[in-house]
Amino acid sequence: MAEKVSIDQVPTTIKTILIAVDKSGYKEKIISYAITLAKSLGAEIIAIHVIDKSSLGAAGDLLGYYRGGNLGVYEMEMRRNGEILLAEVEATVRKNGNISVTGAVLVDSSVANAIINYAEHKKVDLILIGARGMAGIEKFILGGVASKVISHAQCPVLAIR
Repeated sequence: MAEKVSIDQVPTTIKTILIAVDKSGYKEKIISYAITLAKSLGAEIIAIHVIDKSSLGAAGDLLGYYRGGNLGVYEMEMRRNGEILLAEVEATVRKNGNISVTGAVLVDSSVANAIINYAEHKKVDLILIGARGMAGIEKFILGGVASKVISHAQCPVLAIR
């Protein structure tokens, strides 16, 4: 049976919003919701992009081979692409108001665990993620990821679709 929670036990302030972004079509919606919430709540935004470590495995080896056989170069390129993505997010947020925003590129074998652990480490009050992500080699699959984050995160999660 579910434990009953009184309204007095529910946190009433949201000061830190974590947004998990990739190149999927949800990025703009996630940013828009984050800006609206941050402005109305006086919250800061932390944007993260998670590189799925498995994409650096067999597929990464193959791509590394075709790019001169250097997997390290491939990982650096993926990190650089993630940093460019986060720079775009940060610019959009700053353009839309006086909102504190920071970003981080993470590499992990589980995208969901990376989001959950980072949110817990940073004591995030709310997570915003896309309901589904991209497929293919640059996958950041948020169908299953969103479900796992919603189920295991220590804070509320808003899945954007």
